[in-house]
Amino acid sequence: MTTYRAPRTLGEAQALLQTAPRDLLVLAGGTDLMVREGAAVRDRPVLDVSRVGELARVSLDGDTLVLGAGVTYAMCLTEPVIRRAAPLLVEVAHRFASPLIRNVATLGGNVANASPAGDGVAALWALDAEVEAWTPDGASRHAIAHLVTGPGQVALPAGSLLTAFLIPVAAAGEGSAFYKLVNRAWPEHPMAISVASVVVRLRLDARGRVGMARIVLGAAAPTPVRALAAEAALAGEVPTPERVSQAAALVVEVARPIDDVRASADYRRAVLPAVARVALGRAVARASGRSGLRGPGAPAAGLARDVRG
Repeated sequence: MTTYRAPRTLGEAQALLQTAPRDLLVLAGGTDLMVREGAAVRDRPVLDVSRVGELARVSLDGDTLVLGAGVTYAMCLTEPVIRRAAPLLVEVAHRFASPLIRNVATLGGNVANASPAGDGVAALWALDAEVEAWTPDGASRHAIAHLVTGPGQVALPAGSLLTAFLIPVAAAGEGSAFYKLVNRAWPEHPMAISVASVVVRLRLDARGRVGMARIVLGAAAPTPVRALAAEAALAGEVPTPERVSQAAALVVEVARPIDDVRASADYRRAVLPAVARVALGRAVARASGRSGLRGPGAPAAGLARDVRG
């Protein structure tokens, strides 16, 4: 293939991928690729899939939200079906970079980039999303947890293309929240990469007990990681402030942070429980409202506070 190709259909993109060299770069929004320098991108062929309409589809299939891998973060803010079916993605998009970047940055690009601090990767994991991909051997489906294997690494062969995300629609009694700490005056400033982040999705039953919990950490390990011990501490329990604090303290058990220009590993370990406490508090408050719980027996809605407080 030539140095640059921009197919307009998925079939055309697949045909080009079948004969593409192994050093092919796939361009969706380009918010990461276009700022790279040096041998990593120089003189490599580019397949620009940003014009493939099928990759930007948004639809409901029963109780499943289907989002093309080319859906942008701006679309997450404006598409009514996404706002109803996956409010967590709306919150993540609201705190994702600037309007200019959100207009071109895609869900598929964020996942394929496989950054340990990727906000979209952690959110899709918490949503139990599955990923559909086209590979030279045919179509395949993967859980996010099995797809992202390391920084910049995904478990797909060369010449593959992410095509869609399948996300269970948010159920009654479900609440979610995303909190990221950054090195800015506003701890959740969207224009900065996360120092540490926590995504929470949980569901309360009619008695106000946790029937399901997902807690995913970002910028805390080589990949986003689920805090299973923290989830287990909430299972079947009323999420009182005390119970939430106990669960939040357990998230460090799975943390494997690094020292980098944004923070030290020790700092990340120190703040993760506080970040988790904020996210859990917000998710509990939202789940309480959606499950109709009111009065003294409802889980506390005022738990969330700034990690600096």
